[in-house]
Amino acid sequence: MVGGLTFQFRVAVDRDIVALVQLYADCALTLGPQVYSAEQVAAWASFGADSAAFRHYIFSATTWVATTPAVDGIAGFCGVDDSGEVHSLYVHPRLTRQGLGSKLLGHAMAQARAAGVQRFSAWATPFSRPVFARAGLGLVAAVTETYQGVPFERYRVETPAAAARNAAQNG
Repeated sequence: MVGGLTFQFRVAVDRDIVALVQLYADCALTLGPQVYSAEQVAAWASFGADSAAFRHYIFSATTWVATTPAVDGIAGFCGVDDSGEVHSLYVHPRLTRQGLGSKLLGHAMAQARAAGVQRFSAWATPFSRPVFARAGLGLVAAVTETYQGVPFERYRVETPAAAARNAAQNG
């Protein structure tokens, strides 16, 4: 239970794509202006319109969706691939800051651990970085990358074991 609501988790399926694109865009347009410029918000929101890239984003990982009868449609989604890379973590703007992001991430990571994944990593945004920190993924690097001609600061976060492995490989 999160914020008084009970959620069910299931793996995303093809028929979810339209709702996932909408939720993704809603997050960008509603939450983005809190930390991003208008140009950054527009670039972020546009990614879902690239249907082939967005489908790959969702289905190249095991993406879990959260549903609840109190919200029409999907309340959130989180995808983790077989290597432990977290591809996505989005929560409906009306449900942010109530624990659903942590619950979704925890569920997706637990399912990945059950499948043998031992280390986790992600590229976090200003919104998701605190959720990842609570899940044990620490900051490894902050970088500025350009997407659609617009610079974005992103944070590389990893579990301690993943960070130690990467340091050994790059050292």
